[in-house]
Amino acid sequence: MKIIPSILSDDQQLVAKQLELLKQLDEEYEVDRVQVDMIDGQFADNVTISPLDMPNFDWGEFEVDLHLMTHEPLDYVYEAKEVSEMIAFQTVIGQVEKMSSQEDFIQEIKKQHWKPGLSLDLYTPISELSVEALEDVRVLQIMGIQAGFQGQKFVDHTYETIKAARTLINEVNPTIELLVDGGVKAEQLPRLAELGVDGVVVGSILWKSESVETGLDSLYEVIADLVDEA
Repeated sequence: MKIIPSILSDDQQLVAKQLELLKQLDEEYEVDRVQVDMIDGQFADNVTISPLDMPNFDWGEFEVDLHLMTHEPLDYVYEAKEVSEMIAFQTVIGQVEKMSSQEDFIQEIKKQHWKPGLSLDLYTPISELSVEALEDVRVLQIMGIQAGFQGQKFVDHTYETIKAARTLINEVNPTIELLVDGGVKAEQLPRLAELGVDGVVVGSILWKSESVETGLDSLYEVIADLVDEA
């Protein structure tokens, strides 16, 4: 199971600090991908950095994914295009709740040769996903908390959504990467693995632990046990 650190802040100094901590990790942690959360103050009562701020940071060798929690994610895709020569974006994931067209969103991302992704908020049903759009989706992300803020507790209701998502993926497009984002700690990993989750996006367990390494160790210890049991 892949561990993907997330960065969510409007404080550019904090973003730079968290990014530097990730860059200093030993290779054994296998952290080569970072998800940057972007919120516009409309989707949720929070504001973060935007795509136009991305060139202010040194992203090193990381694959950079964007998670757009915005009123119209496509608007932020256009912003990302403006800085795409300076930032090697890999995946762009948009929340579907305030997205006018899943198909248009995905097609615009494909034009930029990025991987398109869709994300469902905590209580958004699987039925809100466009089956046609899923044919081109590379990442489907399920929120374990209400999108917008780090530090919330994982909600068990998420397991049912994940189960339905895995069934849909297997039926429509088995190549889709299934991610879970928000509130994930070591105790959730066995159940997530059982449900076929490919990776988890984590923030608070890293930034609120004694060190980033401590937070990662708590997750990798469980993952190692799961591999041994397999």
